[in-house]
Amino acid sequence: MTIKTDLEIDFDYINQKLKSGLKLRIDVGLSCDMGRSRRWINFIDNVFVIGIEPHPENCSSLKELLVRTRGGDRFYLIESAIDNVEEPTTKEFYGFGWDVWPNNPGCSSLLKPKGRFENSTENLYNVDVISLKSILDNIEYDVIEVLKTDTQGNDLNVIKSLGEHIKNVVFIDSEYDESDDYEDANTGDELDQYLIENNFKKYQMILQPTRDMMVEDTRYVNTLIEDIDKYSDDYTFESHEVKVDVE
Repeated sequence: MTIKTDLEIDFDYINQKLKSGLKLRIDVGLSCDMGRSRRWINFIDNVFVIGIEPHPENCSSLKELLVRTRGGDRFYLIESAIDNVEEPTTKEFYGFGWDVWPNNPGCSSLLKPKGRFENSTENLYNVDVISLKSILDNIEYDVIEVLKTDTQGNDLNVIKSLGEHIKNVVFIDSEYDESDDYEDANTGDELDQYLIENNFKKYQMILQPTRDMMVEDTRYVNTLIEDIDKYSDDYTFESHEVKVDVE
């Protein structure tokens, strides 16, 4: 079975991998180096990762990287953006490059940049857009151990696009609040409220010292899932960041 815009997804391949006993994780917003996904497939042998990235140049870099990445056969790349849409569609995507500080391709977004990124768009792409529900409706899985989303302000819409599948996610790792940098970006309060309403609570936060200790990313845990320790992994972070546990 496939979903088609110009996009095709090989669900038979994904389901074959999951039937072999691999555990599902989803990484939305890979940039050009899929840092979190690489740590997962490098160091956790029973994980299968669906990675999702719309930036065409990033996708080209990722395909080259996968060839030389340990565990690359446990990773499936979907070249698309994720949004809370009913049907597959296309949208404009603001693509960044490396040429203007503080630019990098990982700051690209479906949302129009403003503030410090106002003049940072290098290319305006037309990209495929689908929901996570449209993917997960076609996958035979038990739980989603981790959903990580880093989409520069569109993270609440990514999470909403899960639909009923949100109840099957153990951990959600999300960028918290990019409303200063992107038009119509969710705030951290909006993210907190939606996830609390869906039986999640804050578990850990990543603070960014270079931006006055602002909350950069937050991990949420599903309160309806028992024995979360069997799913837990180290919430990895960069050496310049500060991780804080939340009671």
